[in-house]
Amino acid sequence: MNNIQKILFFATIVTLFSACSSNDFNEIDGGLLKNPNFDTNVFTATIQVSQVKESAVQTNGLGGYLLGQYSQVPFGTKSATIVAQVTLPAVNPTFGTKIQASENSENKSENETVTEAYLYIPFFNPNSSNSNASYSQNVEYTLDSIYGNRDASFQVNVRELNYFLSDIDTDLNAKIYYSNDTNITSNLGASIVSNTTSTYTISNKAITRYQFDNPQTSEDESKKVQDVLAPGLRIPLSTNFFQTKIINKEGSSELANANEFKKYFKGISVSASNFSKDLMMLLNMANAKIEIVYSYETSGTNSTTTETRKNRYELSLNGITVNLFNNSGESLTDSSKIYLSGALGQTASITISNTDIANIKSQKLMVTDASLLLYVDNSVSYTKEPERLFIYNTQTGAVLVDYQYDPTSNADSSTYSYLYHLGKLQRENGKGAFYQLRITNHILNLVNEIGTNVPLGIVVASNVKNTNSGAYLRNTNTKGKIPSSAVVTPLGTVIKDVKLRISYTQPK
Repeated sequence: MNNIQKILFFATIVTLFSACSSNDFNEIDGGLLKNPNFDTNVFTATIQVSQVKESAVQTNGLGGYLLGQYSQVPFGTKSATIVAQVTLPAVNPTFGTKIQASENSENKSENETVTEAYLYIPFFNPNSSNSNASYSQNVEYTLDSIYGNRDASFQVNVRELNYFLSDIDTDLNAKIYYSNDTNITSNLGASIVSNTTSTYTISNKAITRYQFDNPQTSEDESKKVQDVLAPGLRIPLSTNFFQTKIINKEGSSELANANEFKKYFKGISVSASNFSKDLMMLLNMANAKIEIVYSYETSGTNSTTTETRKNRYELSLNGITVNLFNNSGESLTDSSKIYLSGALGQTASITISNTDIANIKSQKLMVTDASLLLYVDNSVSYTKEPERLFIYNTQTGAVLVDYQYDPTSNADSSTYSYLYHLGKLQRENGKGAFYQLRITNHILNLVNEIGTNVPLGIVVASNVKNTNSGAYLRNTNTKGKIPSSAVVTPLGTVIKDVKLRISYTQPK
């Protein structure tokens, strides 16, 4: 609580106690109503609003990653590809029942052979944040962050990455990967999907995996459920590739060290194309994996027989992950408008007049509300409008003080969080009318000379509970800060006017 708030609070308490201890309560009340000793008013502050166009945005370290394409006039068509590092769950894996050294010394190969391989990437759903979440067979789940037409069909391509994704840069700092990284795009290998012409659609049903049959029992275990995965993409991959790349490397140095493995199998690129209609998916790469199913030969019921068994081996994709973005067909020609869009898009910068701040202080105005009102241009057609905007310190990427004091901050869902500070899109006649961002405490801090009057950034937001930020580049290659929440949504809106309205009381 800042000084002015404290003064107002204690003044209110003193007035209440004084009123309660007086026998003339009604006379005092009537006197206050008839002869108020303060004025209330509103003024529109002076602000400078400028458009910021990103030439690239930081896309590693995001909470989710976009895949697909999304079109909206005047923002054109955005497309997104995912690049992910492949990691070993544990070093020196054993395929079959014996380590490779034993197979060699006994001169008896288990003949491990890849029969199936899949890339699995789950969608986000309300259970995604629960690490112990379980899913049920044949159950349909609500999917989060799917933009465009959910019935669209599309093709998926997976290629081997031939560029090493390092954790640190040449200056030994944490490495930043941008959405236009040419080191990645110029080092993509051949496709490793089993069929490049297969088409896919989104399903909100959980994915059931079954056990493998044990030939030593009379029961068919292949009809028993092994586990149930969250709804997601499950793409068949090349068995020959994983036979050579992984299974045949059992006992080798490539699988004996986690860092060496990252240099050996550097990662994969996942892209989507040939959409029947626009579709952009936010995917949960933290739980993504590559599944390798292989058969092997082992001793049967006696030493003279052999039998074929199956097993499953999984590689993680929870290392460095990067989104690559491409925009085409933008037409942002009206300089009187402010364009806001996510992914590789546009933001706005707002600077508040120091003169207005000084006047508030010199005139001893008691600010009761300060709201930025951003009016939506309804001449633009929106398939889906962003529900929330986010405001932040452009120099540090940090939230404003109002974020910390919002009474709705503890809501379980971001949909119902920070509604006072970061108000939801207000609609009139079914169309977006305006956004209201309250920055009262920020203004009071400036009046009390707490902090500096830095430019404030405004972006579209997919999750207002996410306060992480990253870097972006302008065309001049100057760096800035941008909330990660703005990078993981393709939505955009056009703002036709921005006003900062300050309500205040002033003693007579």
